[in-house]
Amino acid sequence: MTDLSALILKMAFLLLPLLHCTDAKMDIIFSKQDVLLGEEILLLCKAGAEGEITWHKDGEEIIDEEKVTKQDETSSKLRIKNATMQDVGKYSCVCEFDSGHNDDTSTQLYVYEGPSFGSTNTYHEFLEGTDGIVPCLVMGQPAVDVHWLRDGEEISSNGGKRVRRLPDNTVLIEKVKRKDAGTYVCRAQIRGRPVYQQLPVSVVVNAPPSVRLREEVKKVLAGPETNVSLLCLVDGLPKPNITWNMPVTFDPSHHQFNSDRSQLTIKSVARGDYGEYICTATNKIAESTATFMFHVYEAPEVFVSAEQQSVSVGERVTVSCNISGHPQPELHWLNKQNGRILDSGSGRVRVEDGALVIDEAVPSDGGLYSCMAVSNSGNASRDVAIYTKVSSMTKGTVFGIVMVIFLVVFLVVDATCCYRNRCGLLMSISTKLFGQKVPGLKMLEEGEGTTNGEVKLNGLSTPRGSVQNAGLQTFPKEGGALPEITCDKASLTKHEKKTPGSDTADA
Repeated sequence: MTDLSALILKMAFLLLPLLHCTDAKMDIIFSKQDVLLGEEILLLCKAGAEGEITWHKDGEEIIDEEKVTKQDETSSKLRIKNATMQDVGKYSCVCEFDSGHNDDTSTQLYVYEGPSFGSTNTYHEFLEGTDGIVPCLVMGQPAVDVHWLRDGEEISSNGGKRVRRLPDNTVLIEKVKRKDAGTYVCRAQIRGRPVYQQLPVSVVVNAPPSVRLREEVKKVLAGPETNVSLLCLVDGLPKPNITWNMPVTFDPSHHQFNSDRSQLTIKSVARGDYGEYICTATNKIAESTATFMFHVYEAPEVFVSAEQQSVSVGERVTVSCNISGHPQPELHWLNKQNGRILDSGSGRVRVEDGALVIDEAVPSDGGLYSCMAVSNSGNASRDVAIYTKVSSMTKGTVFGIVMVIFLVVFLVVDATCCYRNRCGLLMSISTKLFGQKVPGLKMLEEGEGTTNGEVKLNGLSTPRGSVQNAGLQTFPKEGGALPEITCDKASLTKHEKKTPGSDTADA
């Protein structure tokens, strides 16, 4: 400050020649009109001609030689080393020229202290939705006026404003919003003077984290080409930190995140990726979570024990079928020849425990059958071709046929023996059932001549009188052999019928 005063004095001396042109010219030269408390005050008075110069404050002459110094016949200096509030006032320079003319000039000096902001907090944090108070503690002399600015505009003290200045020089922010964050400037100015100080104050708005999901349930079909992204939309101030909890172990080759970890990408989705995925957002205010339910479906697959099978007529056919998928598919067997779905349980052609079963195959059973897997995630099928063939005759078959032929021949021979000779198996059975009198048989009695054992089978019944004379005769054979039994009487045919009387006469 002393150097500045010296510079001013030098400039004043250079201007002295210009001032000699007029006797009445008077000037007070000073560095500044507003002086900070404790600073030096230096005033230089220049007259236009030689004369006696005196200094006055508020009309009273200053006679302190420490303050007033005569420079020469045309200039005088007033110096106050440490300005105080009492030094504020009107300072006049009076010159009594040698010509007898008097002249004066004056200036007003101001002394101020501050303004200062003391312990004013320059950083404030408010929770979104609450009311915020931003104070400005100002000190200074004389009186200090406080103004609040934001973005270069003064904050109004209007009571209807949500953000306003209160009488105690604080700023009230009602129901703080995120847009209220920023820098506020407290400006303290010495009343009526262009002396001011500014203090920037930062306002930070905090908000608890929130997590929003575009979809809470995700359903996909597993496959090597299936890639799925789970997006976790996070909000909050300060910006939340995002973490994920997964039902499987994190694998960098299988799981990928974006820069802020708000998006999780699962590559080549497999069935094992099924489960809950939890997105957690955390900041210094609170923590928030959201849960994805990730459903992974598997396309149905069908596996059969054989895609084609040959079977002989009469044999049993069994073709097993296994299916897989998620959700578990339903298994059906389809006869593609007639388009019918085969039933489970009973039937010659049926389904047992997922297997196609054909009992005693017939030629019409041949053709295509399809094992189908049906589910919400899709359908799949696998065809099975059944070929039927007539089997060659086995030993058992030949034996059975021979036995049938033998039985037929035996029955024919036995029947002939029964009707002709009244013997054989059928005759024994008939005798057991009807006794010796067998209906339908005609036995010839022994009469004139021999019958040679001939028996005539006639379908007509004999009159009761002729039957009464019928009987059995035995003829011993030569050599003492067993006697031969002959049927010598039998029912007469319609051509042999005679009246009872004639039969008696012939006998």
